[in-house]
Amino acid sequence: MSRRSLTTDTVVDAAARLADAEGLDQVTLARLAAELKIRPSSLFTHIKGLADLRRQLQLRGLREMAALAARAAVGRAGADAIMATAIALRQFAHEHPGLYAASLPATPAQDPELNTVAEQFVGAFFDTMRQYGFEGEEAVHAVRGLFSTIHGFIMLERALTFGMPIDTDESFRWLMRHYIASLNADAAS
Repeated sequence: MSRRSLTTDTVVDAAARLADAEGLDQVTLARLAAELKIRPSSLFTHIKGLADLRRQLQLRGLREMAALAARAAVGRAGADAIMATAIALRQFAHEHPGLYAASLPATPAQDPELNTVAEQFVGAFFDTMRQYGFEGEEAVHAVRGLFSTIHGFIMLERALTFGMPIDTDESFRWLMRHYIASLNADAAS
C-alpha cells in the first residue's frame, strides 16, 4: 500500500483485520506496518502510537456493537429484544474476536468521544431493563448481569471449554432464557 493511499481509516481497518485474525495482543506497530507494507514511522501520520491505535480499535468496536445492538432490538421488546441482542453480540464476537476484545476495557473518564459511544452501546441494554421496571442501581445490576452472562459464555466458548457434543447455540439460548426468566421474577417481586 502506498503512503499516499493510507488514511486513518485504512490503518484502523488493517489493525482490526489483524486483531481478528491473530488476536489483539498480536497487533503491534511493527506488525501492522508489515501488514500494510510500509515503514513503521509512516503510521505516525495517522495514529499517535500503539495506545492511540488501541483507542481507535475500541472506538470502532463500540460503534459497531452499538449499531448492532440497536438493529437487533429494533421492533422488539423485553425478552425478544434481549435474546436478539445477545445472539447478535455473540455472533459479532465470533466474527470479530479482536475488535470485540478491543471494545472491552473501561473507557477513560477524560475521553468524551469513547464515553459517548460506550453509552450508546450500553444504552440499548438500559432501555430494555426499563421495560422490566428496573431503574437506578437495579438497572445497573441487571445490565451488568446481562453483559456478564453474554461475555462469560463468549469467553468460555472461545477458550474451547465446551467440549461436550451438545450444541453450544442451544446452550446459549438456554442460558439467555433463564437469565431473562430471572428478570421477570425480580420484576414481579
